[in-house]
Amino acid sequence: MEPREQLVTRNTVIERARHGLIEFGILSVLFGLYYATRGLAAGKEIDAFQNAREVMHLERKLGLFREIGVQAWLLAQPWIVHFLNWVYTYTHMAGLVLFGIWLFWRHTERYREFRNVFLGILGIGLLIYALYPLAPPRFFPYNGFVDTLALYGKVNYDQPSVAMLYNPFAAMPSLHVAFALFCGIGVIRVGRKLAHWLLGTFYPLLMITAVVGTGNHYILDAIAGSTLTVAAYIFVPRITAALARYRERLTADAHSVAP
Repeated sequence: MEPREQLVTRNTVIERARHGLIEFGILSVLFGLYYATRGLAAGKEIDAFQNAREVMHLERKLGLFREIGVQAWLLAQPWIVHFLNWVYTYTHMAGLVLFGIWLFWRHTERYREFRNVFLGILGIGLLIYALYPLAPPRFFPYNGFVDTLALYGKVNYDQPSVAMLYNPFAAMPSLHVAFALFCGIGVIRVGRKLAHWLLGTFYPLLMITAVVGTGNHYILDAIAGSTLTVAAYIFVPRITAALARYRERLTADAHSVAP
């Protein structure tokens, strides 16, 4: 490689690393806000439980109240429950991080497009959490639900290190499902190979099974999370394009009146 080409390559790597650090900082702040929704739950217990009863009632009317049956089947296969606990606990953020790194380093020209869609999902999801607290199924053992994380994983939700990092009433929509589908659609749209199609299809379905099977979300939560992601993929690019055109018109107008 010629010295000039080496310099260009080194400058490209440095510039990409600089942008990567900026993106990491921005997303770290946003994830901090995501986890800070713990404070939004204070004083909303009554609303959260009432909303949960309404969701279960609606699911019964729609024929979607199948969570207890799903859990009953899974609990007969303890190894599956352990696996779904692991999926729910550890792949939620890991999937997002790996997808983001893959986009940033291998498909840099597409990164901002998907980053904007992700921000749309996160922003709307947090807004709904603030406006609509919802107690998850695991809060209703007398209805037949089982908290598999507490049963098999011995999770203590009241432990300070755990309690400070989660909002117990952030169930609608399921951002676990929304983010998994976001990654799945992104992998398929960018990769376009059979392996990408398989991974992009399997991972969201696995996450839906995990959130319902562990007693952390209702089926309607998963539907809402999926709908949020699809809507973000449809509308966020249109909104960002419209904003870009607006900025271009403002710039053109400023130049036209400049002396």
